[in-house]
Amino acid sequence: MSASPHDGFQQRKRALVLLTVVATPLALGMETLVRTQVFPLFLGGDFDEVRALLGPPLTPVAWALCGVALVANVAGYVLHARLVQRAVAKLPPARRDAPAERERAALGAFLLAASVPQVPCILSTLAFTFGASLAPVLVGVALGSLGVVAQALRTRSPA
Repeated sequence: MSASPHDGFQQRKRALVLLTVVATPLALGMETLVRTQVFPLFLGGDFDEVRALLGPPLTPVAWALCGVALVANVAGYVLHARLVQRAVAKLPPARRDAPAERERAALGAFLLAASVPQVPCILSTLAFTFGASLAPVLVGVALGSLGVVAQALRTRSPA
């Protein structure tokens, strides 16, 4: 049995959605790796002193970014729906009801709209780099990841 072009699209789609969903947690992991393994080679212990100095004022910022992540989740979800509508409306009328075309529109919209909940998460990861506490960063990354998952569920193929 040979694979259809639609099967290839489904595999690429699953990979893109999975990579997008795990992007923010991976960014936090990469940040930690770079901060603990690379920065000391170039900056020595000085960076730890900078983190200790900036940590107290950056921790409330990281908590505030959790609130921003909640708002961004809603905004990204609404944006995703609008982007799908716009993409489908641009299709020729004869192709607007085709499930494959609608699925492609939903994937493209997801790849764009998923960045909305990811932005505050990346900012909180950056705050962690410079000394913010880990707890608000983990909460922010979890919230942003949930927003991306909610959008990813919209890109599922019709049963």
